[in-house]
Amino acid sequence: MEVLISLPEELKALIAVFVTLAVTQALKWFSAQLNVDLSGYAAQVTAALVGSILVLINAAFTNVPAELAPIVQSLLGLAVVVLGAFGAYNLLLKKKG
Repeated sequence: MEVLISLPEELKALIAVFVTLAVTQALKWFSAQLNVDLSGYAAQVTAALVGSILVLINAAFTNVPAELAPIVQSLLGLAVVVLGAFGAYNLLLKKKG
């Protein structure tokens, strides 16, 4: 029996944001080291990496036993809530200051 565990859309978006940030910074560094403008490649590299990471995560989820699937899905939901709470807290701190 195949169990379908999926990443919440919010976590997919968060992964995309972090990968975009990392790729942009890496390309800036490589551009400075090589004296070549690589800024136009950020979108292509990011799209490839985000897709690859999501495929790897989904492949890892196929190894989760069926009896643990609800627990894993609940933990993913908890991760979304906790990360959202941190984001909201930081947003409130910025508005206060």
